[in-house]
Order: sequence, then C-alpha cells, then structure tokens
Amino acid sequence: MPKQSRPPPIQNHLLAALPGKEYKRLIPHLETVRLPFMEILYEGGEPIEHVYFPNDGLISLLVVMADGTLREVGLIGNEGMLGTALALGMNTTPTRALIQMPGSAMRMKAKALRDELKRGGALQDVLQRYVHALFTQISQSAACVSSHAVDERLSRWLVMTHDHAPGDEFEMKHEFMAMMLGVTRSVVTRAAGHLQKERMIRYTRGQVTVLDRPRLEATACECYGVMKADGLRSGL
Repeated sequence: MPKQSRPPPIQNHLLAALPGKEYKRLIPHLETVRLPFMEILYEGGEPIEHVYFPNDGLISLLVVMADGTLREVGLIGNEGMLGTALALGMNTTPTRALIQMPGSAMRMKAKALRDELKRGGALQDVLQRYVHALFTQISQSAACVSSHAVDERLSRWLVMTHDHAPGDEFEMKHEFMAMMLGVTRSVVTRAAGHLQKERMIRYTRGQVTVLDRPRLEATACECYGVMKADGLRSGL
C-alpha cells in the first residue's frame, strides 16, 4: 500500500486555529493566490468581494488623504485576515490594502465567509479576537505618529516587517518607507542612515538587511511591545 503523505501545514494562524472539522468545511471555498509586490487588493469605499488569509508576505492598510498622500495605519501578515469589515457586518472598508511584501494567501469569496459566520462557530470567535488585536494595532499606530521620533518609528516598522520576512533581507524602497511613515524621503534617508551607521541594518539599492535584531528591537518605540503583547493575549 503506497505511503500517504501528510497535508502541508496551514500557514495562516487564523485558519490553523480552527477545529479540523470547520477548516475542512472551508477548504472548497479557499483558493491559493499570489500577492505581488505593490498590488492593490482593496480600495476604500469599494465593495469587498474576497477576503484574504495570508500564508506569507505582508499587506499594508492605508488611509488616502484628501491631497492624495498615504498614511499607513496597520499591517496584516499570516497572523490575520484582510477583510475583517465583513465580520462586523459591513460590506466596505475605508482603507486601501496594498501588498508591502510579496507572498501568497488563501482567498475566499465574501459570500462564503458570510455564510460561515452565520453558523456562529469557531471562525466567528477567532475573527472577533483578531479584530480586537488589529484594532489595538491601528490605535497604537495612530498614537505613535504624534508621540515618537522617526528613528523609533522606523525601527518599529522594520522589526514588524522583519517578523514576516522569510529571512533577514527584504526589498524596501526609500519612497515606500517614507509613504508608510508619513514623512519625506529625506527624513527617511537620514533615519535609515543612522540605523545603518549603528550597524543595526544594511541598506543598499532598495534592499534592507537586518544585522542586529535585538538592538533594532530595543531602538523601536514602545508600540511594538504593546502590539505584540495584545496579539499574544488574543491567542494570535
């Protein structure tokens, strides 16, 4: 009798937290899709047609200001799901969702998720806990902008990105970092230059290499610890 291979491990934490029976019920509704760098998955105000459970990669939640500038308010990796507005009974989201780090995700149609949530099972409980953790992250990010220096904010953002990177090196342009932090390119250049001078990172030709994770994490503002602790309390 041929040896049966085990199914690959579930990479998304929310899906992995489901009882086997509930996860199997979702399988027919899940499809694997690529998450290409800088692709927009959602635009604010548009109807949500699919939700995404990232396997890897990173999605940025952005607020588009009246003058067209962008401000990042949240990050979603394999600990979460893009499309939590559906779990709150809404059909749209006010934010743009942009892929910050390429990867893959399990995609599910919005109707299939709504139908599953009507059952009131484990998925509903898991998503409620995740929504709380995401709300904490967004709230902390808003406070962070007015309370902490750019070096601290950049360190936090790099540490959070490093948490989701496959290794110590990942692609990141100055323009993108400036957009995420809501500052000018020259300000980011100075802040990144300082971290590089202190040998916490190496930054060349749009590639960031984390050289000293403990020091980079120590330099990050307190918000990283708050977000991390709340995620752990939520079981994510």
